[in-house]
Amino acid sequence: MGLVAAACGSSGATTTSSAGASTSGSHTAKATVAVKLAAAHGVGKVLVAADGLTVYSFSKDGKDHPTCAGSCAKVWPPLTVSGTPGAGSGVKASMLGTVKDADGKTQVTYNGRPLYTYVADTKPGQAAGQGINAFGGKWWAMTAAGAAAGSTASTGSG
Repeated sequence: MGLVAAACGSSGATTTSSAGASTSGSHTAKATVAVKLAAAHGVGKVLVAADGLTVYSFSKDGKDHPTCAGSCAKVWPPLTVSGTPGAGSGVKASMLGTVKDADGKTQVTYNGRPLYTYVADTKPGQAAGQGINAFGGKWWAMTAAGAAAGSTASTGSG
């Protein structure tokens, strides 16, 4: 499965806007990483991976500081790249970035928020992880503005 997500980086993260990286991690693919917007059931237009799977932010994470590792990362795999993520249709390239995760892999960020997929989302348009409270925080799909979709809380700073 190819994964694509938009991300923003700052302080310690590498901000990028070029496409052409391949994905790595639990979802390995030969696809170009390009973040785009697509409709997800019940949450509207949100960031999705190249394969159309919804990507999420974790309320427990700090800006450019992922905290989901171990058993958490098995349920919420970090969106990782082996190069630089690219901005697809509807995504702000200036908000894309990367940060090193707990395993030393390059995780994609958007508006400084580390991005993840959810194992229960198996096809495009699903957002089964939306609003789930797990591993000490809430999980939210991300809008193009870098905010949590459908929540009253922003994902801007952690």
